[in-house]
Amino acid sequence: MQPHSGSRIFGLDLMRAVAIIIVMICHSDDLIDAFWSTGLGESGLDGVDLFFVLSGYLIGGILLRLCLSTDLPWWLKLADFWQRRWLRTLPNYFLFLAVNLVMLYAGLSTGILNVNVLAYFVFLQNFWVPLDLFFWESWSLAVEEWFYLLFPLLLFAVIGLVKGVRIGFLVAVLVMIIIPTCLRPGAVELIDTPFLLSVWVRKVVIYRLDTIGFGVLIAWLAHYWPRMLYARRIELFVIGLCALVLAIMLRTGINLTYMGTWFFTISGGGMALMLPALASWHRTGKWGNGVVFLSKISYALYLVHMPVRLLMIPLERDKSMVLTALIYVSYWAISIALATIVYRYWERPFMALRDPLSARIRRLNSSS
Repeated sequence: MQPHSGSRIFGLDLMRAVAIIIVMICHSDDLIDAFWSTGLGESGLDGVDLFFVLSGYLIGGILLRLCLSTDLPWWLKLADFWQRRWLRTLPNYFLFLAVNLVMLYAGLSTGILNVNVLAYFVFLQNFWVPLDLFFWESWSLAVEEWFYLLFPLLLFAVIGLVKGVRIGFLVAVLVMIIIPTCLRPGAVELIDTPFLLSVWVRKVVIYRLDTIGFGVLIAWLAHYWPRMLYARRIELFVIGLCALVLAIMLRTGINLTYMGTWFFTISGGGMALMLPALASWHRTGKWGNGVVFLSKISYALYLVHMPVRLLMIPLERDKSMVLTALIYVSYWAISIALATIVYRYWERPFMALRDPLSARIRRLNSSS
């Protein structure tokens, strides 16, 4: 049940597919709100947090294996980890940063174009304060990229201090969970609307690193207590689901203190507790191919769907129910088609460079 980067695990593919479906539904309610509303966006069920927890679980397993391996010095382990992460994430990010800049310059989307746009090139658009100029979906990518950078540095530093991977890893991940949790109450004190809460707390890097940390913590538990987690996976899933439902039920538009503090802790922790059961689900079933396909293109789909939505919003005005439904179906179809193209001809070729670079890093170590 330990997280690994080899063969695909259907339960994790399902989690990723569900996450992108939730995100796309929440972001497209305005295309159909003249006739229908899913209400998913107001429910508090957050597909992005599912991505965070899953990402933490996967990179936690990768980093644990790197820390325990003895074939490379720590600085080459970091280099290998970062090149594999960045070849996975940065090509798509910068491609769609360019797409969003072109759309903004051409007047095809709303936003602000000024010198502060440069912050987007180094993921500072929402590190401690939100610029919120354009490319709004990039906030979650900045959270992940900063975690990929900061956590490995902290991890190797702590391991060096305590002289052990097991305790050092646990201490490092607890730091990444505790610090954002302690920072959020102070940030919420100045917030008086749900919109400001979303912009100034939910989408700010320093307040959200803990959600990824929950996934990393489960990866640590899965490595050192795999039998216990496997034996209790169903109970943990039920507890996690109940925690998620409770977090959503306690969420109201006027309880901003809870929404900006413990909601993230309870919901993120609940999602993380579902991971042991999902990570042990290997059978795909009849509909498995579709889930795996959606999981593979989910990153490209996350970046594609917002430009598609922005282009379709003007088409939606004063339309009949039938035309509105047609526009909504087109939003999904075009987004999936474009994401498939991006995945096959842009994202995957960059990912194919990772193994050769890893081999070069190992040869560098052998020759030194």
